[in-house]
Amino acid sequence: MKDTITLGLEGDIALDAFARAIGHFTRLVRALSDELSDDARVEWMIEDLYASSAVATVRGISEAVPVLEKIVDSYVEVGDALALGHDIPFSPAVQRPAVGLARILNDRVTAIRFETSDREVFVAAKPSEALKARALAYAYGTLTGTVQMLTMRRRLRFTLYDVLFDNPVSCYLREGQEEQMREAWGKRAAVSGSVGRDPDHGRPRVVRDVSEVRVTTPTQPGSYKRALGVIPWAEDDEPPEAVIERLRSGQWPSTHPKAGTSDGE
Repeated sequence: MKDTITLGLEGDIALDAFARAIGHFTRLVRALSDELSDDARVEWMIEDLYASSAVATVRGISEAVPVLEKIVDSYVEVGDALALGHDIPFSPAVQRPAVGLARILNDRVTAIRFETSDREVFVAAKPSEALKARALAYAYGTLTGTVQMLTMRRRLRFTLYDVLFDNPVSCYLREGQEEQMREAWGKRAAVSGSVGRDPDHGRPRVVRDVSEVRVTTPTQPGSYKRALGVIPWAEDDEPPEAVIERLRSGQWPSTHPKAGTSDGE
């Protein structure tokens, strides 16, 4: 079931820009619901909100599942129209907040991401300028982070807070993978699947078709000191720093072809 929609801002996002974007986003979702609900009751609840990363996700609640899915699909359709410079195929009540979102774009807010469980659309320029569509670069991979949000309402989706880039990543599981997440909430995990990355900076934004979720053990401080080398070593062997110093001075081991020679010979 498709019942979540996400808004993400890319770039260096100031608080007032994020606040304005959330206002336009709220009006857009409300206008789409009013226009497409056919008198069915649809309520939208905040599921994820990461102000530091300028990402917000809401989940729709309605007994009219086809209506809810139509609203979700229409949200991405609005993003498509903005990205391609086409007319938005809805009423002015929908068009106004959609154009308001796009007008937030400037030198600091470089792109707006319209995301659902099926796909995402990037809007990367103002409506008055030459628009260009941008797509995430997808490749199979593994991300490590902390599972911070997990929902199992009709379709399993969770948020992984990536430790490398310090940003939330939307992860969408396949049907029947609920058991993989039973012990993962709030823990460090390695998530494998089709990773979608920002084409400009390489930051992961979404993982689709998750194939594995593996809970990992956090690295302990100073654990690098227990690392073992590839060459066996005993207590009475020459320490590595002595070996390095000897080689730097040209004192080769007796078994080496250069043994007995000096540098430059």
